[in-house]
Amino acid sequence: MWAKGWTIQSTAHANEHGDDIDALKDGQHLVVEAKGAGSSKATTKRYGQLFTGNQVGSHIGVAVVRALRWVSSGIAYPTLAFPDNRHHRDRVDAIAPALAQLRIGIFWVSDNHEVTLQAPWDL
Repeated sequence: MWAKGWTIQSTAHANEHGDDIDALKDGQHLVVEAKGAGSSKATTKRYGQLFTGNQVGSHIGVAVVRALRWVSSGIAYPTLAFPDNRHHRDRVDAIAPALAQLRIGIFWVSDNHEVTLQAPWDL
């Protein structure tokens, strides 16, 4: 995707605040909120373990609220990134029509780091 003329303006890692990826092309923003498959914080009891179904639902909810803020502010390409696994697919599939209607895209990231875009627009 970055070969298609996108320039990354900023990134935020797991323990940093802000948009996980903010990219620009022809004055249009692509902003990504990324969520992992498990806890990345060494100080938590569940460090290194996969999220439970309830935790997946919670962090998808937080990500969707962030994307709604981007939609409200006029971001051209609001995008969420999730692990491509059954827990995440099931939860997102249940709200996929609403996400598409709001023009919110999803990057699905496989265990071997292959990325698939599910979006109502083309990059």
